[in-house]
Amino acid sequence: MPRWPGPVLVLAGALLALGSVGAAGMVDQGMLELEDRGVLLWLLFAGGVLFLGGLVYVAVRQLHVRRHLPPERYRGPSVLILLVLVLVTAGILTAPFGEDAAALLLGEGELSPLGAVVLLVSTQAALLAVSWLFVFRTRALSGWPSWTGTDPAAALFSGLRWGVLAWIGATAVSALVVIVLERLGISADPQAAERALLTIDPVLAVVAIVILAPIAEELFFRGVVFNAWLREAGRRYAYVGSSLLFAVIHLSVAAVLPIFLLGLALAWVYRRTGNLLAPIAMHATVNGISVALAMLARFEVVPLPV
Repeated sequence: MPRWPGPVLVLAGALLALGSVGAAGMVDQGMLELEDRGVLLWLLFAGGVLFLGGLVYVAVRQLHVRRHLPPERYRGPSVLILLVLVLVTAGILTAPFGEDAAALLLGEGELSPLGAVVLLVSTQAALLAVSWLFVFRTRALSGWPSWTGTDPAAALFSGLRWGVLAWIGATAVSALVVIVLERLGISADPQAAERALLTIDPVLAVVAIVILAPIAEELFFRGVVFNAWLREAGRRYAYVGSSLLFAVIHLSVAAVLPIFLLGLALAWVYRRTGNLLAPIAMHATVNGISVALAMLARFEVVPLPV
């Protein structure tokens, strides 16, 4: 497979998307007249599709090039390419729901039921799809660690136990980070998921945040990223790299440090138990406690500090 089509499509898509965004800004400032602004949205969408197509081509080419590596190596595409694929795919899925995104992030307007579902599950769905298409289906990680290990019940119990401790630690670190940011005059904005808990249906919150997110994120960040970098770069790189990507994807300045530390703990539990059930249970416990407390405060069941 030639190398050039992927970078060309990525560059063309990026230029088209950035050009449409720039043109929209010029229209807002009165520097450009345009009767139908919907054209810019279609150009932005087309740019995203071209960009995504280029990334897919690069990923497929890397699979083709690396297929001859020995089984103990990671034979899939670069995990950074996979992560960008996830983010672009999620962005394309959520693009038609701009008003819902504004309602969720800025509190402007009402959040529709469909918009809430798409905004909450798009990234998780993209994580699962990319992992399956480019890693599991292609057997890029031969000798994939068992989901259940030799004792799934023990793994689940271990995850629940460590999840409670991790929630306490992450909450304490988050509080310290907020204090430091306030001292520096930086606003500690809540994450999108935290804003969503104020308005979305509780059942959707449980399904998206407590069930789907831990499965999808652990499968990608611990299952794919950690294992890939463990094989190719060593244990230290695997721990730090997978945790850093895990923190960055949450797009919150205040949450980067606590989520990074949580990522290290999840990787440690995964490495210690040898299966993904433990970090999934741990992650679900952390999210579950947060969702439960948010719902108690939202419906005024128990008065909690906010």
